[in-house]
Amino acid sequence: MFKDLFRLLEERVKGFKAVVVVSGDGIEIESKINSAFSHEILSAELNTVLRHLDRLREDSQIGGYEEVIIRTDRENICLVKLSREIFVLFVTETSEPTGRSVYEVKRLAPEFLKILS
Repeated sequence: MFKDLFRLLEERVKGFKAVVVVSGDGIEIESKINSAFSHEILSAELNTVLRHLDRLREDSQIGGYEEVIIRTDRENICLVKLSREIFVLFVTETSEPTGRSVYEVKRLAPEFLKILS
């Protein structure tokens, strides 16, 4: 379903490791993985992070979030919100700028949403 979009992301982002389209409840819709890590666990656990962010937003009235970026010593993890219920989880090498990764996902957001509609 998303094969062409995944290929474009892989071509545009040199440090590409994985891309996963995830529903709001943490269930994977489709993925392309180039490295060995448990993207299923990561998707599900990030759902917990999103629920905490929703609670923080409600409690502190900071506004809605568009993306979540986590940089570890092994990889960059970018979670980009496409719609209220759909996210793209994008994992890259630490050498890849996270801004570039988020930009490329957002650039393709209309195409992702078109496929999902």
